[in-house]
Amino acid sequence: MTAQTAFSAIDPGHNRTDCHRHDLARLLRPSWAELDFDALGRNVAATRSLVGPDVRIYFVCKGDGFGFGAAAVAKAAERAGVDGFCAGSPDEVVSIRSTGTSLPVLLFASTTPDDLPAAARLGATVTVQSLADMDAVLAAGDRIEVFVEVDCGLGRYGLRPQQWQGVLQRLRTADHVRVRGLYSHLSTPDDPDISRQQAELFRQAAADAAAAGHDDLILMLASSRVVLAYPDMLFNAVDPGRLIYGGGLDENWMEIGGLSPLLTAVKSRIIQVQEHPPGTVLGIGYGAPIAIERGMRTAVAPIGFWDGLNHIPPLGEVLIRGRRCPVLGRRTFQHSVIDVTALAEAAPGDEVVVLGRQGTEEISIHDLARAIGITVIELVPRLARSLPHVYVGLGQERDGWRG
Repeated sequence: MTAQTAFSAIDPGHNRTDCHRHDLARLLRPSWAELDFDALGRNVAATRSLVGPDVRIYFVCKGDGFGFGAAAVAKAAERAGVDGFCAGSPDEVVSIRSTGTSLPVLLFASTTPDDLPAAARLGATVTVQSLADMDAVLAAGDRIEVFVEVDCGLGRYGLRPQQWQGVLQRLRTADHVRVRGLYSHLSTPDDPDISRQQAELFRQAAADAAAAGHDDLILMLASSRVVLAYPDMLFNAVDPGRLIYGGGLDENWMEIGGLSPLLTAVKSRIIQVQEHPPGTVLGIGYGAPIAIERGMRTAVAPIGFWDGLNHIPPLGEVLIRGRRCPVLGRRTFQHSVIDVTALAEAAPGDEVVVLGRQGTEEISIHDLARAIGITVIELVPRLARSLPHVYVGLGQERDGWRG
């Protein structure tokens, strides 16, 4: 099914706020991201094989599920066998709960202390990471479940070693507060010495929690990179994100983990082709004019920096009819201009591959990130959250479109 045929089935008299109609209308501007949710299931299975059957997997859905949609990825991940979720904001808790899941949802630090009880009422297990957080949950009138976050060296937030003993002891005395777990994040996973020092500090925090009377806690230190590099730091729970999305890790770690990308392609279509005679001055992207000595043929694709790409060169290449073609000038808000001089047959409607395979050529996410000077972990959610989604693979439940 094409966007045009799908849209033709929608009654134009429908209210303009009709979400499905809006989703389909977005695809009449032919630029989209292709997602394979079967890959997410395979990556959950790969993660399970790495951590074993007894370690809980708390799937990280922050950033609206890395831009893929927190509800969509949570639903697929629960079906694949994760044990819980981590959210980065209260609205993501609502999105995850909208799937009907009864699995625990840990809300990472993201609210003021006074708003923790309200966040808990949304169905979240909230984070206590400061003395003010402790005071807020102790003052809460309702029963509240919490994780305690300790700072083992990252220096962002979390209770410091001189604070956590007192907090753990005070939380133990409150009948309405249930401490479900303890977690932290390593500051420098690429440095084994620093990582092992911080893991030892986390073990001390776990021992202090047990001494304060907190039994059977969930202990979580290992994010995606740590799961792959330090199997001795898994404790009894892990919180991977990139590992399950199959994106954002170095290429060698993708191979080691046996991972498949959820984001399989970013594509557009040519909407205009122009011939420019010798001597033409092109001011592409409102930048410095380009004076062409020889004739040039250019194509325009409706995909720009609004869609998650970059504005200032280098802009990299795209694939058209199985050939690599350079992107010219500066990328504008919603358009890219492409040099198709060597591709005489290029025409409006031709597929433009920004990310993915076409014929025997391929542009991987790592190729694209290197070409335009953006890290993969930044590029993946930028593309995923900005573009309409087209679902591929056998396990999709929608009819192919998502705005």
